[in-house]
Amino acid sequence: MTAHADVIDLAQRLIRCPSRAGIDDYGPVLGVLEDWLAGRALPYRRLYDDEGGAVGLLIEVAGGRPGRWWALDACVDTAPYGDEAAWSFAPDSGEVVDGWLRGRGAADSKLAAAMFCGVAAELHGRADALHGGLAVLLDVDEHTGGFGGARAYLADPEACVRPG
Repeated sequence: MTAHADVIDLAQRLIRCPSRAGIDDYGPVLGVLEDWLAGRALPYRRLYDDEGGAVGLLIEVAGGRPGRWWALDACVDTAPYGDEAAWSFAPDSGEVVDGWLRGRGAADSKLAAAMFCGVAAELHGRADALHGGLAVLLDVDEHTGGFGGARAYLADPEACVRPG
């Protein structure tokens, strides 16, 4: 499978896994990501809020050379579907029709999350030549307005302080 097809496949699986803010359990969508990351031996860890609830995943690809770290952030929770009868396709379709990916998250963050995972996988494969590193934050608490993943990431001194 090409890297492009792999990213589209991941985006489809994410869209097919409902993760509506305040409605759905986030465990399954985090599981989709964790399975994909583990299958590519990418280093990641879950982030938790003060109550111990999972609020995101953090992927860290450390380069083999000194330099700055870059951070990419995408949420994998979504807004509610609203009136599902008003949709011309299922909100969790994940199908590609006439070159368009369909479903909640296709036009924004689930697709971005899949693309950022693809970038991390590409860089991980050649990390020895990378100056600095890449952190990818995948937040499941953005659409609630809580931004729990971002808060946990910023509060983690190991994730935020990188020698440059």
